[in-house]
Amino acid sequence: MKARFLRLLRIFATVPVAILLVAVIRVIRPFLLIRIGALKSDRIGHFVLETELMLLEQKAGISPKRKKTIDFWYAPEPIANQFVYEMWKRRLNIWPNWMMISLFKVNSFLPLKRVHQIPTATSTCLDVHNLLDRYPPMHSFTKNEVAQGSEILTQMGVGEGDRFVCFIVRDSAYTRKVFPGKDLSYHDYRNCDVSDYVLGAEALAERGLFVFRMGSVVSSPLISSHPRVIDYANSQFRSEFMDVFIGANCEFCVSDGLGFYAIPAAFRKPNAYVNFSPFHMFYSSRSCDLGITKTLCDFLSNKRLCLSEMKTRGVAGLSQTKDFEKAGVLVCDNSPEEIRDLMLEMLDRVEGKWRPEPYDEDLQDSFWQKFTEVIGEHKFISHGEIRAKFGAKFLRENPDWIR
Repeated sequence: MKARFLRLLRIFATVPVAILLVAVIRVIRPFLLIRIGALKSDRIGHFVLETELMLLEQKAGISPKRKKTIDFWYAPEPIANQFVYEMWKRRLNIWPNWMMISLFKVNSFLPLKRVHQIPTATSTCLDVHNLLDRYPPMHSFTKNEVAQGSEILTQMGVGEGDRFVCFIVRDSAYTRKVFPGKDLSYHDYRNCDVSDYVLGAEALAERGLFVFRMGSVVSSPLISSHPRVIDYANSQFRSEFMDVFIGANCEFCVSDGLGFYAIPAAFRKPNAYVNFSPFHMFYSSRSCDLGITKTLCDFLSNKRLCLSEMKTRGVAGLSQTKDFEKAGVLVCDNSPEEIRDLMLEMLDRVEGKWRPEPYDEDLQDSFWQKFTEVIGEHKFISHGEIRAKFGAKFLRENPDWIR
């Protein structure tokens, strides 16, 4: 409490200086445009990917940047990952919060405020312009960081040349700890059970890969007797640096759409999505990605709704727990077998062993056509060109769901 009070005191003390600086910024605008931006640093997905998409939109000309422009940033606390913060400091002009917060606020109260604000990404973390497929990663590790990460992997039993996959399961433990005063139950329907992932993790391990369960704060331990399935989240090796190093060097990441997926995406590693929700936001922009979603079931009959029924009942675009309850539908998890099948399909695709069956392409076309029809206006908000694949075995076993 005392530390917070002192921070606020320092911010208020800088207001007179901020007023002067904002006046100077406006005077010199014809010669040099100075812009200010606040990074979304409290959530790892936004901190990593939304920031990168902002910069890529500038590079692609989607968010034009005048030639004589200097951008200054700050990172509001809490910072989701300190190592990501250090990586962004290598590329961005990030200045101390105690000065930048008052500068940003003063600018926000004055006319022409948007001229001096760095434009945000078009659609937060959603790559609606398919930029991640067009541009290489922005980040890289130093030689010392590579050596450090490799040494820790060796301590974990991962030898040189060994391959590994990581997966992460959403629960409410992290948000309860980091945001204790916030009610985030509106996203409870996105939570999953880590035990449902053991079957898939062990199947990958049997194919010779190490499998790391990721997470900084988790509700339940991962229970598996397989020596290559590692509960990294509860291990002595877990650190913010290793979170990034593992996500950046994995063969692929298995995620339910939790923010960690942004790290593999930022390093152009494939993501395999299971239990993805909300349905209308399914990450569709990258050609290397694959996934399946949670499904919706009628509350009374427990019957799975097909896509047409989801559209008729107006539930395909819902994204809050209370709205699903009000609509009389349950958000149902994928089964352990469905999760395993999706993981193995991704591994086959990565290894070049994937062999489609005769009607797979027709099923993909049917699903994505119906998907864009069912989600309505969200196809313009959350999607660009659809390049991802939906799980082939899931579509084969549930053709009636597509209708």
